Amino acid sequence: MGQSVCGCSKPSKEHLAPRKLSEKEVRFLLERTSYDRAEIDEWHTQFLKDSPDGKLNKKMFLKQYKKFNPNGKPEKLCEHVFRAFDADHNGFIDFNEFLISINLTSTDLNYKKKLEWVFSLYDIDANGSIDKNEFKTIIEAIYKVLDVKQRHSFKSVEQSANDLFQQIDIA
Repeated sequence: MGQSVCGCSKPSKEHLAPRKLSEKEVRFLLERTSYDRAEIDEWHTQFLKDSPDGKLNKKMFLKQYKKFNPNGKPEKLCEHVFRAFDADHNGFIDFNEFLISINLTSTDLNYKKKLEWVFSLYDIDANGSIDKNEFKTIIEAIYKVLDVKQRHSFKSVEQSANDLFQQIDIA
């Protein structure tokens, strides 16, 4: 398969994602998000415009993220956010993973699930715990996105990680 202009794999005719969600898929998303049927359809239509094969790869994810934050350096953070969105860890984000993650990160509905998602973002090696190096890695990625220079108004990444890790470490 070749590459399209957007960086997505060009789908062959037999591998095209369905243009319309099945009733079962819609019910699945209605049960797991706060979106109604029309909103799900709207999100799906836009998702297929950006990822015609129904699979959002890392390159396209980064491209889309840069639209919202063109001045920062989001590469590292996007790598970790992509990993957290890719729930089945198959190397791409399908529509269900995308919409469920968007819903979790953009609404105030389910704090437990949101906390689980944030934990998966920081738990880089997926071993069920977050160590200081993982914490530092994510803070450093956030600083790069925000284009934070290590000036006197901001603590160093190392100091921020140490301070925050000490505040939340209950072990």
